[in-house]
Amino acid sequence: MDKKDYPEGFPLKPYDAEGNELKTGDIVKILHIPEWLLNNLDEEATKIIKSCEWSLMTIYEIDDYGYMWVEKPILETDDEYESHSFSMEPKNLLKS
Repeated sequence: MDKKDYPEGFPLKPYDAEGNELKTGDIVKILHIPEWLLNNLDEEATKIIKSCEWSLMTIYEIDDYGYMWVEKPILETDDEYESHSFSMEPKNLLKS
């Protein structure tokens, strides 16, 4: 995507709440779950995402707009894998 194709303010700069540079693979603390992230979610999904606030999660992708996609495994066995994942603005994260 060309820079001219981004909305104003994008892509987001890859720096956390304290100015630390973020990259894929970093472990971060979720400082705040913004309301826009919860819009249009059902009650169960809202509860799950809210439960991630203040927890440690891993950045597994940084998208073209600069949002950090984080993931936290909740079930890992030889046969099953389940996790919570969603995108966050870097300003709502703190690198661990």
